[in-house]
Amino acid sequence: MAALHFDHETHTFWRDGQRVLSVTQVLERCRLTSPYWTPEARNRGTRVHKALFVLQTLSDREAREGLQPTDVPFYEAGRRALDTFGIEVLGAEELVDGGAYAGWLDLRCRLRGRDLPMVIDFKTGKAAPWTPLQLAAYAAPQPTPHDRAFIELLPSGAPKLTVCREHRGDLRHFNACVAVAQLQLSLEIPDAEA
Repeated sequence: MAALHFDHETHTFWRDGQRVLSVTQVLERCRLTSPYWTPEARNRGTRVHKALFVLQTLSDREAREGLQPTDVPFYEAGRRALDTFGIEVLGAEELVDGGAYAGWLDLRCRLRGRDLPMVIDFKTGKAAPWTPLQLAAYAAPQPTPHDRAFIELLPSGAPKLTVCREHRGDLRHFNACVAVAQLQLSLEIPDAEA
C-alpha cells in the first residue's frame, strides 16, 4: 500500500492522489458528530494532548510552552488523569492508517492494573455517543491488540475514565460508516450535503 500523506492546510489525507477520509470525516458524513464540535475545540485538544506527552518526556515548564491560557485548566485535568489512572504514555498524536480511513489518535498508553495497552481519546468536555466508534477505528490498525477508553477532562472536577466494551460491535458499525462515506465520495456528494 502506498504511503499516506497529510495536508495540514486542508486537514485531509491523500494516497496516490486519492482522498482518504479521516475518522472524523467518516463520522461527519454519517451525521454522527456533534454540531457543537468546532475546529478550535479540536485544536485545543491537540495542544493539550501534545503538552501531556511532553510532560511525560520533559518537564511541566516545557509542556506548558505551547498552551494558550484557555488550555491550562484542561491540561491540569490531564495531569490529574495521568496521576489518577497511572498512565504511562507510549505515544501521542500518532498517525493511524486504517487503509480506507486515517486519523490522529490522542494517546497510546499503559494503564496501571491493565494487561493490554490502550488507545485513549481525551475529551475536553463531555464525550459524544460516537466516541467508541472513533476509538475502534484507531485501535483496529494497531499491530497488537489494544483496549479502548476515553477520559473526560473537566477543568472543575476529577477526570473520568470510561473503558469501551468490546461486545458493542463498534468496529463493524464504523466500517459500515466508512462504506457509506466512500459511496458518497464516489457519487461526488460534497461534504456539506453528505
